Amino acid sequence: MTNKLEIYKCNVCGNIVEVLVSGVGELVCCGESMELLKPKNSNSDNGLTEKHTPEIITDNESTTIQMTEHPMTENHYIMMVQAEDAEQNNVYTKFFHPNDKVEMKVEGVKNIKKAVSYCNIHGLYEKT
Repeated sequence: MTNKLEIYKCNVCGNIVEVLVSGVGELVCCGESMELLKPKNSNSDNGLTEKHTPEIITDNESTTIQMTEHPMTENHYIMMVQAEDAEQNNVYTKFFHPNDKVEMKVEGVKNIKKAVSYCNIHGLYEKT
């Protein structure tokens, strides 16, 4: 069974997919079951959490999701950040490339409950 907004990865070709509608089926790619990526959000990963967890900043007019400590090199970078509101009705996603500044501003939104980031090397991290 899959759940809305879960992220899966194919360990053969590297495809990454996100579930839009929950279902009872299994996600398969390249003839193998896809791996459910479970967000990391503790310090149990040798100090990687601090550099990989997105920061949620809310002011009177908007919410900004940013990361300032992570490198953005050709070989190691944040590929995307995503934020969702408290009701999971609105999801905001921005993709990044090496050398980009990791920042996503969502105008007029102040009820962000969770943000995730995906590092091309270390995987998925979550801030609630």
